[in-house]
Amino acid sequence: MTSESRQRRRAALVCFSDILSPLAGRRVALIAPAGGVNDDRIDTMLAVLEAAGVDALLGAHAREHHRYLAGTAEARLADLHWAYQLPDVAAVWCLRGGYGSAHLVEHIDWPRIRSDVPLIGFSDITVLLEAFRRRGRFAVHAPVATQLAMPGGTVEEQDRRAASLAALVDLLRGRVRAWPLAHAAGSASPVSGRLVGGNLTTLAGMAGTPAALRLEADSILLLEDTGEAEFRLERSFHQLLSSIDRDRLRAVCLGGFNDCRLADGMRSLLSVFAEWSENYGIALYHGLPIGHGFANYAWTYNAMGLIEAGRLEFDP
Repeated sequence: MTSESRQRRRAALVCFSDILSPLAGRRVALIAPAGGVNDDRIDTMLAVLEAAGVDALLGAHAREHHRYLAGTAEARLADLHWAYQLPDVAAVWCLRGGYGSAHLVEHIDWPRIRSDVPLIGFSDITVLLEAFRRRGRFAVHAPVATQLAMPGGTVEEQDRRAASLAALVDLLRGRVRAWPLAHAAGSASPVSGRLVGGNLTTLAGMAGTPAALRLEADSILLLEDTGEAEFRLERSFHQLLSSIDRDRLRAVCLGGFNDCRLADGMRSLLSVFAEWSENYGIALYHGLPIGHGFANYAWTYNAMGLIEAGRLEFDP
């Protein structure tokens, strides 16, 4: 282990072990259903969970690599099924996003997936969150487990990551927080609906496939992204809005768009998204603490949400 790795591990242990301690004694399965994972990050993550007293079990194929993926689709699917067969498992936590979740959806043996055990992740894991929702399974949009190995280089970054993990712990203990929102376009009247969404590019890429986002009830769409050019975000937003039942869409709420190439920051992206939202008569909000940055608060996929008086409230 390099000196840099040792320093990162010490920082992670200091930042996160106390925050995760309310989960001490709980069994958590750790799987990599998408992109390949660095061994050093896995080791640091396991050290943090051990220090917190969490009974962490790593999937047999989680350290494997197949191209840029965490093993073959068969290996990743086997770990998903294994995780949900573990006795007394309290949660299944994905190690990272990247790409590859879509390979699994049509092959999941759903009777083996327990409905009371949450799948936790975001980014490419968005595909699995939506698949779980459609089949009545428990899914949580939240930091991936290897973010335990990336506490941040500044005090502010570490505080944001710590707050995000604290929000996940709270959610798993049945506690939730209301989030402030800023209105950007459309009606500002109170709206309610099921919380769906996640990574914009991933959702747009699944349009027209069996894993596509489907709105089966009044819904509030939460979106985030990273590393995309402004025109690509517009393309994805247009494609997504064109592929869903907009009559059921009550509002769009934007989180972080980290490291995206925007002409004038979030101001220009809001202008682009507002144009499409207003064309379709959909309310647009921004300021959610979700995304690929250090602030990525947990929310339950398909929970009932309410936007009112500049706040988003939702059930555990």
